[in-house]
Amino acid sequence: MDPTSLGTCRETSIRRRRRSEASRTWPATCCYRSLINARVGTAIPCDKIDRQLFRVSTIVCVGNGTKAKFWQSSWLAGKAPMDFAPNLYKLAWRKQRTVQEELTNHNWTRGLWRMTTVQEMSEFVVLWDLVQNVQLSDQGDSISWKWTANGQYTAKSAYLAQLQGTVSVVQGDNIWRACAEGKLKFFA
Repeated sequence: MDPTSLGTCRETSIRRRRRSEASRTWPATCCYRSLINARVGTAIPCDKIDRQLFRVSTIVCVGNGTKAKFWQSSWLAGKAPMDFAPNLYKLAWRKQRTVQEELTNHNWTRGLWRMTTVQEMSEFVVLWDLVQNVQLSDQGDSISWKWTANGQYTAKSAYLAQLQGTVSVVQGDNIWRACAEGKLKFFA
């Protein structure tokens, strides 16, 4: 056998081994990529409590009303209509529509004809008065964060907002001033 052909055979076997290793890892890589791509364009994974925290922590300034949701966004006096008119929110049909869509021809009142209680009627009158004062402009909607002075969101302020009202069990002074004996030496 020619020594140069041994080198060629060895290189070929190395290439085959690399190809087989690549084919073993390819499905895992492919699945990983498909999982990442599946997440793009899907809904943000948050629950009802996360949405409530976001709603009470933000103020939406309505410009043209194309991004702010009529029922969920806090655009009326710093509150969301679903917060001060919960009975009407239950009766509303299209809960995901924007402010602009709902204010056009008073579309937000559709579906509310099923009002039967005095509480629902009083909520309707309050909401009607607030909505009548809204004027849409050509500017886009803007959002500000209540928990910072400049209105910008920070992860720290969101974390502190979630912990607001809780009692801290661990107190640092007690830990650092713990009375403990120094090193003990035992002689046998």
